[in-house]
Amino acid sequence: MGLLTKDIKSLDDLLLQALAELRYTERRIQRALPILAGKLSDARLQDEMQTWVEASEAYMERVDDVFRLHGATPCLVESPAIDGIFISADELNDEIDSYHVLDTAIIGAVEAVAAYSLTRYQTVIGWLRQGGRVESARLLHENLSSRRRATAALQVLAERCLAEQRVRRSGRLPAVLAG
Repeated sequence: MGLLTKDIKSLDDLLLQALAELRYTERRIQRALPILAGKLSDARLQDEMQTWVEASEAYMERVDDVFRLHGATPCLVESPAIDGIFISADELNDEIDSYHVLDTAIIGAVEAVAAYSLTRYQTVIGWLRQGGRVESARLLHENLSSRRRATAALQVLAERCLAEQRVRRSGRLPAVLAG
């Protein structure tokens, strides 16, 4: 038996465990990202974080739908992995004085959250497909695709914002913005 879960005796048990961890991850994103966003110096990055929080609500609803398709009640199982990413972000933020460096660190933490959740979604979708659970796989694939797009958009915006911050600090136009 795991530290936070019941015994896993079947692939269905493993799948439900993973769904509960995905649900926990989405809940953690909803609660932690607004706090991190409040520490960002750039309003555009703050807005992008709010978009992530709002999207996470829809993601959790789809995870709940998958639970119901399997005749299970939606639940949460703590994920030490996602908790560790957010704990690391919180600790790092307390040590940074420069708003430019802090924005960079926060974006890095959010990218780590995205990488973790994308990997978990891919794994669960694969299990669902192998088990012939096409509708459940389709629902979670919507989350996966949306999170991929949001991550790409965040990366582009972050690069732009951080480059602009460098320009303001140095007075020189970096090659990325020069042409």
